[in-house]
Amino acid sequence: MSAVYIHATGDHYAPYDAANTDLKQDVTAAVGQPVRRIGRFIQLALIGAGRCAQAAPLAADTAVYFGSARGDLEISIEVMQTLFRDGHAPKPLSFINTVSNAACFYIAQTLKLNGRSSFVCNRYFAFESVLQLAMLDINSNAVAAALVGTVDAVVPPLEDHRIRLELPPETPVADASHWIGLRATPPHDKPLQLLAVENFSDSQALIAWLGSQPLDRCLLSGGQFLTETELQALATHCTASERFEYRDRAYYDSQSGAVIGEFVRNPACANRQLLHINRDPSGRYAVMWVGNPNISSS
Repeated sequence: MSAVYIHATGDHYAPYDAANTDLKQDVTAAVGQPVRRIGRFIQLALIGAGRCAQAAPLAADTAVYFGSARGDLEISIEVMQTLFRDGHAPKPLSFINTVSNAACFYIAQTLKLNGRSSFVCNRYFAFESVLQLAMLDINSNAVAAALVGTVDAVVPPLEDHRIRLELPPETPVADASHWIGLRATPPHDKPLQLLAVENFSDSQALIAWLGSQPLDRCLLSGGQFLTETELQALATHCTASERFEYRDRAYYDSQSGAVIGEFVRNPACANRQLLHINRDPSGRYAVMWVGNPNISSS
């Protein structure tokens, strides 16, 4: 299996503030030019992807792997209301942008990429799903480089948005865009690898995998859909004992997308690995394992 190296990360996270929703300047700063006639979902995608590209240049043949728990809700709601509430045909550009892969087009166009693109919608494992797809493609030599990310956008009014997300009233919500750049070749500085992205059908399969891996240099982290009680229980089945916490943030669906960037940028984690575990309500699990394989044991 080929090694997959992390070359860069790029993130945007902001608790929603109705008085400060203009993202145009952030888009221009991230991609080097203004981009017209796009909604917040695509703006957020460009901000995160552009910041990742600023951290490490992207090859022209870089493939884009983009995920979201719900896609571009803003434009979808606009089109549905125009059709069914107002009885009119939607604007052509709005209708086109209901296809969530439209964001991949804008990313490729502004960052001058000509590789393949994929969009995956997954309610609970959005980031893990696209990350696994990118890793499989790099391992199979289908692509040499990948830009991987997820986006969640708040769609006001907030009362309606919380209902869609099945959240209690007054729950803080946030916009977020998390991206990482992957390549089959190591960077010049530290060779941080994506060691594994795995899915498990139940806890027993996960526990068996945990017991077979050299995780003694790992910091253990839990996804937003994994309870603290269950994370503590899973910790007893592996050698990862110390914790890495990143979940103190307003709600959005794909918080898992934040953990690798937070880990990479934390100087205290320079000689450690990261093991992140998430789950869905059906009892399925997703694991991300990141680090330098040369420090897998000490």
